Amino acid sequence: MMDVLLKDGDIAVGSSGDYTYISGIDEAVQRVLISVLTVKGEFIYDRELGTDYKGLSKDDALLTEKLDMLFKEACCDISVTEVEVLSCDTESLIAEISVSYKGIITNTEVDLSGILREHPEQDDR
Repeated sequence: MMDVLLKDGDIAVGSSGDYTYISGIDEAVQRVLISVLTVKGEFIYDRELGTDYKGLSKDDALLTEKLDMLFKEACCDISVTEVEVLSCDTESLIAEISVSYKGIITNTEVDLSGILREHPEQDDR
């Protein structure tokens, strides 16, 4: 696998104007972040891409476990990559996740503060 690096929501370009490419664990992490930070149905070119956050609340006692299940589902088609939610702070809504690619494991954070609602019944999606 090889992909173009995304940086600050845009394609990263080197000093010579060429695209910056990534592979391995870096590409796996980028693909996972795209899948978990995209609300399912909102990406016009692929309505199946992303995570379905409907009905999920930051007040849920099982938030970490539910996020783990949702993230695994959203990332299941990313080749030889596994994801696990290690924790989620209910105040900041920062989830710590572990991404594994071909035996290489790294941890990263996912900011869900703009995605999760305090009261899911008010969710208008």
